[in-house]
Amino acid sequence: MYSTFHHEIAKARVADFHQEIQRDEIGRAARKGRRALKNQSARPAPRLPLIAARRVLTMLGAHAWSAHRIRSSST
Repeated sequence: MYSTFHHEIAKARVADFHQEIQRDEIGRAARKGRRALKNQSARPAPRLPLIAARRVLTMLGAHAWSAHRIRSSST
């Protein structure tokens, strides 16, 4: 009789451990998902052609501005 009760108690403990492990896995996955969302940038990273185009336009704009400045100061 003792061994039967002991066996049932052991089975119940194992079932409890399995439920606890499953609950911990779900919580861990939820935390990981929240961290992933928090670490994401609000804006996507710009692409290389866009960066190159901005740099060219910036350089052209800077040169045009400095040429305009030189012309206006000499007159």
